[in-house]
Amino acid sequence: MPETSPITRKLKQLRQRAGLSIREVAHALGMEHGSSYQHYEDRYRKPHLPLDFVRRLVPIFEKGGVSAAEVFALAGVDAAQRPLGDETMLHIEELDVRAGAGGGLAGGPERVIAEWQVPTGIVRGYSTAPAHELRIITVMGDSMEPALLPGQRVLVDTGDKKPSPPGIFVVWDGLGLVVKRVQVIPHTDPARVRITSDNTKYEPYERTLDEAYIQGRVIGQWKWL
Repeated sequence: MPETSPITRKLKQLRQRAGLSIREVAHALGMEHGSSYQHYEDRYRKPHLPLDFVRRLVPIFEKGGVSAAEVFALAGVDAAQRPLGDETMLHIEELDVRAGAGGGLAGGPERVIAEWQVPTGIVRGYSTAPAHELRIITVMGDSMEPALLPGQRVLVDTGDKKPSPPGIFVVWDGLGLVVKRVQVIPHTDPARVRITSDNTKYEPYERTLDEAYIQGRVIGQWKWL
């Protein structure tokens, strides 16, 4: 196994200096499980932490006496010399995982093929998710026509996996990732969901919430005219 990055040890040192536990930092970040944050201390291998993630750590660590400059250094950025325009952009990874809106495609390892810079204001009107929980993928197939067309790229919030309220989600159907509408069926125990396509030639089906394998909520799309 490759060794973790030295930046993980620095992150742990700053957290401990701030007098915070892993659980406390995860809670302050809005992460449901401490393990989501702990990944950055135990298993992260890149030389620097994501800038969007570091920005969220700044006010948390500052309360414990850790300076913003030290925290921004985790992202390889000098806090006093940050490009002013950089704070207006979110850096979102595009994955080579094509979500099939028809029969679905075989799932494969997630491979980053591009990084998009999206104006923060565009995303924040619909989601408060940090950039590291947002992904861009490509729709394949015609089962979500006319809402989504083959070849369109969609923005997915991987941290939102609960279909309440209902919406369009990426789900794993056993063969591949597919884009479907998902809605909770009221008063079912265990909870069940109804999974439907906008194209009427595709039949709806039901699954328990656990068996739906929801990967994230689709919150945006790019459409070329």
